[in-house]
Amino acid sequence: MSWTLLRATLRARRTSIMWYSVSLVAYSWLMTWFYPQIGGGQYAELIDNMPPEMLALFGGTEVDFATLGGYFQTEYLGLMWMLIVASAVIIFASKAFAGGIADGTMEFTLAQPVSRVRLAVTRVVALVGYIVLLAAASFAPIAIFGPTYDIELSAQTFWTLSAFGVLFMLAVGGIAMLLSAMFRDGGRAGGIAAGVMGVLWVADLVSNVSEAAEVLDPVNLVTYWQPGKIINGDAVAPEAWWIYGIVGAASLVAAVLVFRRRDVA
Repeated sequence: MSWTLLRATLRARRTSIMWYSVSLVAYSWLMTWFYPQIGGGQYAELIDNMPPEMLALFGGTEVDFATLGGYFQTEYLGLMWMLIVASAVIIFASKAFAGGIADGTMEFTLAQPVSRVRLAVTRVVALVGYIVLLAAASFAPIAIFGPTYDIELSAQTFWTLSAFGVLFMLAVGGIAMLLSAMFRDGGRAGGIAAGVMGVLWVADLVSNVSEAAEVLDPVNLVTYWQPGKIINGDAVAPEAWWIYGIVGAASLVAAVLVFRRRDVA
């Protein structure tokens, strides 16, 4: 890994890093503040009056939506959070290799005394650092500001939620980075990655009402994302940890190997 390249990569993306992080902190605090404003009973009544299809749209069907975990999954950590962080990591990762190839800067970078593997590993480390920052911006405000609004997250809950969120983003970002190593255009790599996530989300939504789409459930990244369970103290399925970890690790390693052999001219 090259510290010089790492600093240059993060400096080049500092604007998007700042805005995504600040937006997540603000969104997280707003949802934490809003919970006591509606009251547990009123929220439960509101949820009871919503059609099951609407609940599935925002957070799946495996969490009791009248609970604290159900509230956060419906209002924040479900669909909306996935859209925000997926767009952040896909944009970041899709430009890791293809962006430099498209604008001609990759040849200049590789002309310096740095190997392809070292450059690729540096970009992977930059992505991991960005993801950890996004996870902190997503979950830390709930733990920090929560007690002010009678919301208590134990240390175990916070760290489990953070680790699970990091693995989810690594899986999404790893797919985008692998596509970036394969294509010459960052927009194309990002578009395909976004399309894959869109297909998985639609498959998860359809699987709630049809058995036809359940064939993708064992490998569907969206289906496994159930943060409400963690907040409620329920156990997350072991296969959820495994699928995120395997997809993330395998795609990032593959991205390094593919970039090592590809033509950047």
